[in-house]
Amino acid sequence: MFVGQFDYTLDKKKRLVIPAKFRLALSDLFSSDNPNLYVTLNSVEYQNVSGKFLEVYPPDVWRSRLEWIEGLAKKSQEAAWYFRKITADTELCRLDSQWRILIPVRLIKSAQLQRDVMIIGNGSRIEVWDLVKWNEVSVWLNNISPQLEKYIYKSQ
Repeated sequence: MFVGQFDYTLDKKKRLVIPAKFRLALSDLFSSDNPNLYVTLNSVEYQNVSGKFLEVYPPDVWRSRLEWIEGLAKKSQEAAWYFRKITADTELCRLDSQWRILIPVRLIKSAQLQRDVMIIGNGSRIEVWDLVKWNEVSVWLNNISPQLEKYIYKSQ
């Protein structure tokens, strides 16, 4: 489970260091012959907030998500198009011995990431936001959080 937020910088080679607090959840990757993470582009639009960011998935979580979307894609053209887009916008990134992944420039540009980023735990996945954009989103999120909480508890 990934929780918390961490202010990091991409190095000159566009590598991202996985925060120490996330490493325990990923430690089994180092015992495998395939220490890879899936990195995909995502975006959010809600009320007056929008932004692009990257999502980083452990292989088992990514496989489960992809199988679910693929199942939906067999039933609807919209899901089929989404499946096509998400698989095209995803890269397999190798985790090195220093807990870094090389983020492809294509994804960095698409997510509009600059050098300074915010790494956020979001349950079963990690999000990577441009730091300036995250600061904007964070202010909005803090302001609307009571309304979101009421919505969540009201729907129980």
